Amino acid sequence: MLRKLLSHAAIYGLAAHVPRLAGVLSLPVITPYLTTLDYGVGGIVTAYVVALNTLFSLGLSVVMVNAYAKHPMRYKWVWRQLHGFLSEWAVLYGLILGALLWWGMPDEARENHWELLALNVLPVVLFGVTEFQAMFLFQISQRPVPVAIRSFIVGVITVGLNIYTIAYLQMGYMGWFYANAAGALVGFILYGYPLYFKEKMWPVFNYRWHRIKKSLKVSLPVIPHHFSFFLLDTSDKLVLDFLKVPLPRIGLYNIASSFGLYFMAASTSIVQAASPFYMQYYSKPKGDTEAAKQARSMTFSLQALFLGLTFILCLWLKELFILLIKNQELQKAYPLAIIIMMGYNYRPMYLGAVNLLVYREHTKVLWKISTVAGMGNVLLNLMLVPYFGIEAAAITTFAALMYMGYSGYALKEYKQVADINYYPWLWLSLTVLALVVVYTLADAEVIYKIVVTVLLGLLGLTLGYKYKYYFAQYFIR
Repeated sequence: MLRKLLSHAAIYGLAAHVPRLAGVLSLPVITPYLTTLDYGVGGIVTAYVVALNTLFSLGLSVVMVNAYAKHPMRYKWVWRQLHGFLSEWAVLYGLILGALLWWGMPDEARENHWELLALNVLPVVLFGVTEFQAMFLFQISQRPVPVAIRSFIVGVITVGLNIYTIAYLQMGYMGWFYANAAGALVGFILYGYPLYFKEKMWPVFNYRWHRIKKSLKVSLPVIPHHFSFFLLDTSDKLVLDFLKVPLPRIGLYNIASSFGLYFMAASTSIVQAASPFYMQYYSKPKGDTEAAKQARSMTFSLQALFLGLTFILCLWLKELFILLIKNQELQKAYPLAIIIMMGYNYRPMYLGAVNLLVYREHTKVLWKISTVAGMGNVLLNLMLVPYFGIEAAAITTFAALMYMGYSGYALKEYKQVADINYYPWLWLSLTVLALVVVYTLADAEVIYKIVVTVLLGLLGLTLGYKYKYYFAQYFIR
C-alpha cells in the first residue's frame, strides 16, 4: 500500500510542485524588484481572500466524500445538485468578498483597488466551483494524473507570468494578482472539459432543497474547522495590520511565513494521496486491529518523513535565504521562517485523528481541535505582539499548529472510536526538541551543518533498512 501511496504522491507532487519549485527558484529573479511594502500589500490582500475562502464550499466536501464512499452508484446525482447550489451561492459569495476587500485594502494599494477587486473576485465566482468539484472528483477516485497535468500547466503559466510582470514589466505586487487570475482561467478551461463532457457532471439548478438542507446540517459545522486553517496560516498578517505594525515589518513576516506555506503546499501531494487510503482503513469494522495498524503505520512513516524534512530544511534555511532572496532586507526573515516551518510537520498526526472523526461523522467536535487552535493563535498574537513584536507571531503560530496536530487524540469522541494508540505525546515532544536544536544550530558553521545532515541521513537509511520487513508487512501490498 505504501508503494501505491508514494506513487500517487509522486504523480501529484512532481507535476504540481515542479512549477512550485520553479517559483521558489524564480525568487532571485523577482526579489530585486520587490520591497517589504510589496510583500506587505500582497500578504494583506491575500489574507482577506483566504479568510473568506473557507465559506466558498460551505464545507460540502464532507458530504461529497461520504456520498462517493457510501453510494458509489448514484453519487454523481448528489454532486450535480451540490454543483448547482454552489454555483448560485458563488454569486453572493463574490459580492461579500468584494465588500470585504474594499473595506480591508491597505491605503498603499488604493490606486489599484478596482483592478485588485476584479482580479480576486471574478476568478472565484466564474471558475471556483468547477475547479473545486473537478479536483475533488479526481482525488477521491484515486486518479492523480488529471490533477497533476493540470496543476503542472497552470503552475508553469503562473510562474512565467510572475517573472514577466514583476521582473520585466516591474509591476510590483500587482504582478502576483495578474498571474494568479490568468492561472485560474487556464485551470477552468483544463478542468471544464473532463468534468462536464467526459464525466457528464453538469450542474443541476432544479435541485431538491430538502437534500441541500440535509447536506448543510452535516457540512456547516465543518466551516469553523476549515476557517481555523486561515487563522493558523494567514491571519497573522491581518492581526499585525490591526495592531498598526508598519507595513514593511508585515512584509518581512510575510516572506518568512511564505516558506512555511511552501512546505505545506509541497506536502499537499502526500496528503491528497493519503486521504483515500485512510478512508479504506477506516471503512473496516471497528475492532479490526489489522486495518488500524496499517493506518497507524502509514501515519508514523509520514510523520517521521515530515519531521526529518523540516529539520534539514530549517538547518540550511539561512543559506537558502542568501541563495534565493537577492535582497538583504528580506534575508533578515530566516529566523522567523525556521520557527514557522517547523510547525508545519504536524499534518500526518493531524490526519490520523481527524480523518477517523470525519469518517465516523463526528464533525461537530472538530471545532475543539481547529477553532480552538486558530482562535488561540489570534488571541495570543493580540496579547504578545505589542510587547515582543513579530517574533511572537511566529512562536504562537508554532504552538497553535502543535495543538492542531495533537489535541484530537485527547478528545473523548476520538477515544471512543480509536482501536490503537498513536503515542501522540511522544511525537509532540520530539517535534519541540527538534525545533530547539535546529534553531540553536541556525547560525552554526557550514561544516557542522554538513556533519549533522550526514548523520541524520545515515540514521534514516539505517532505520529504513532495519525496519524494511516491517514496512513490507504493513504497506507493500
